[in-house]
Amino acid sequence: MAHKVFIRFAQASDLERLVKDGVVTGPPPPKETWNQRIVKWLTEQRAGRRYILIAEDASGLLGMVQLVIKLPVGYEDPEAANGMDVAMMEGLRLRHDGTTNAEVGTELVTEVQRIAMKRNIKTLTFCLPMNNSRAIHQARSWGFEEFRIMAEPTKMLAFFRKSIE
Repeated sequence: MAHKVFIRFAQASDLERLVKDGVVTGPPPPKETWNQRIVKWLTEQRAGRRYILIAEDASGLLGMVQLVIKLPVGYEDPEAANGMDVAMMEGLRLRHDGTTNAEVGTELVTEVQRIAMKRNIKTLTFCLPMNNSRAIHQARSWGFEEFRIMAEPTKMLAFFRKSIE
């Protein structure tokens, strides 16, 4: 019998588990711990500017994705998320222990799109490092098309968008 994956909104009790269960990994953001960054995300979710979706099964947290309705002050980009009809999918992460498959990522993306449509979002955007060809291929398979390239100090970013009307 296949195991059941539940997708739900993040809550405060997920703070420690996102790191402990191996969903949020890698070097922390500059001048912050992962826990500090996750607290910021949860605060933005409470304010209605961001939704954090968690995939979970009996083994623990499997992945997460965020739907950013409006970017934080200082990071405004109306082409990426304008608070009205354009929102950004961000931070798609899957547990890296060899047991979480790509289907969990697809389920999270499908749920983000469903929530976006309920909020009358017409365009969903997504940003990826240009050197991650596997992720770019996956974004294209979900129907996203490249619309902008942006230089960052250490990498080039490709912005993708998809109409979800």
